[in-house]
Amino acid sequence: MRDFIQPHPEVSNRFATDRTLRHTLERLLPAEVFADASPLLARMGERAMHEIPALAAVAEHNEPRHVPYDAWGRRTDHIEVDPAWTRLVDIGQEEGLVALPYENPYGEFTRVVQAGLVNLYDGAGAVASCPLVMTDGAARLLTLHDKTLAARYVPHLTARQQGWTSGQWMTEKEGGSDVGQTSTTARPLGDGTWALTGTKWFTSATTSQMALALARPDGAEAGSRGLSLFLLELRRPDGSWNNIRVRRLKDKLGTRALPTAELELEGAIATPVGGIERGVGKIADLLNLARLWASWGGPAGVGHLLMLARDYATRRRVFGELLCDKPLHRQWIARITAEYEAMLALNFETALALNRHERGTGEPGLARLLAPLTKLACARQSIWAASELVESFGGAGYVEDTGIPRVLRNLHVHCIWEGTTSVLAHDVLRALRTPESGEAFLADIDRRLASLPRGDVPEVQLVRRARQQLRELMAVAQENDGRRLAWGMARTYQSVLLLEAAVWRQARKADVSGWTALRLFLQEPLVPPALPASDDELAGLAFGARREVALA
Repeated sequence: MRDFIQPHPEVSNRFATDRTLRHTLERLLPAEVFADASPLLARMGERAMHEIPALAAVAEHNEPRHVPYDAWGRRTDHIEVDPAWTRLVDIGQEEGLVALPYENPYGEFTRVVQAGLVNLYDGAGAVASCPLVMTDGAARLLTLHDKTLAARYVPHLTARQQGWTSGQWMTEKEGGSDVGQTSTTARPLGDGTWALTGTKWFTSATTSQMALALARPDGAEAGSRGLSLFLLELRRPDGSWNNIRVRRLKDKLGTRALPTAELELEGAIATPVGGIERGVGKIADLLNLARLWASWGGPAGVGHLLMLARDYATRRRVFGELLCDKPLHRQWIARITAEYEAMLALNFETALALNRHERGTGEPGLARLLAPLTKLACARQSIWAASELVESFGGAGYVEDTGIPRVLRNLHVHCIWEGTTSVLAHDVLRALRTPESGEAFLADIDRRLASLPRGDVPEVQLVRRARQQLRELMAVAQENDGRRLAWGMARTYQSVLLLEAAVWRQARKADVSGWTALRLFLQEPLVPPALPASDDELAGLAFGARREVALA
């Protein structure tokens, strides 16, 4: 009997083979920047072929371990991580994933290059980007709000060799995203430092050297206005914890190589960042960057799985034909690719907008909106796309040792970190309370549509109608419109970017596939229709009728 062995999909350097990724970068970057950055991107693509996936597999197999006591009964709270995990973080630092924006070699396009590098690095990894995200955000925050602390810590945070990483401690049992319920307190010690006491319920990157934490100074008002931001080093010079006790490590759906813990602060010594005021306002600058990185992570995993699915389709035979020759399979992969193109277009455009805002040359209202919109859309779209791609491998996609299930599990975190979909929709509604933000968003759509060589094609007219719907909805939006409005804003903006990409690809590459991607993307409504039920009816369906609802 012949023993059939199904050929496995081969990995490739996605900077060379992922047309969507390469064309998006080439379209947005000036020619000289693309040429200069290409060797960096190609090198990361090479490392992502073999080195990074192998390390990720080991790191996830050997999960972090909490050892509370040493052999003699002394409380040590040692967190063991596999050397493969440490090496993954080191690679990210070596390749400049944190350092690049502060070295600033490409001016306003530096974060676009950074986004390309993260897409390659994070696709097959173990979400070792997590500590790098918060480190980038911490460096940015300190640079903006405390020059003294920045001079001391930013050189450590942006070092490519033996660099520090930073945690970001906001989540508590009482609040989650509702940081106004923070119960951690801060007591002044009289020498400029403060003692923090309380429980931080979900702290990632607990092997970092430092963290930024919210706490309420003694006597401060309730709610978010009373919170201050503090910097603390996790360890004393002798290596012992800074009055911190590890309660336990979290057992999570994904990101299993990442040490995430519940921590008890028992008088941890900390320094205020930029004085004792506006703690939430300061950490918002970190959150904007963290949301941007979270929006990169989802499409990175989709790009990796799409690469494998395409190669697998050239090797797998079903009913006498290769998968790639089956019209049904081609339609399926094309639809996923259209969503991937929309994700990358929004990813990199938001990176450009945020970079311009950081340099003081962009529209702040636009950057303020694009950060939550990009994270909201790309996180959700990536879960759909990755789930579809897992299915494209059949049973092999469900088997752990292929590495495919790990990617899907890890992608789910991007819908949670830095705000769930509903939290982000709330944030969009808050931003729109400043009319200039909404006007900047609509004006940018108008500018882009006006610059297209042909404004009479059906796709442009469809986008114009969606833009008008958004204007009308913005004027009257309430909380129950939040998800519909935010999703509509994100998808309408994506469709405009896909229009630009289609025009560019046809003109520069004699390739009309961008128009195909746009038409497939437009099959779904850009602005979701209003729900055909009252709030009472929805409450009855969701949670059981609390009062009689008369149905017509």
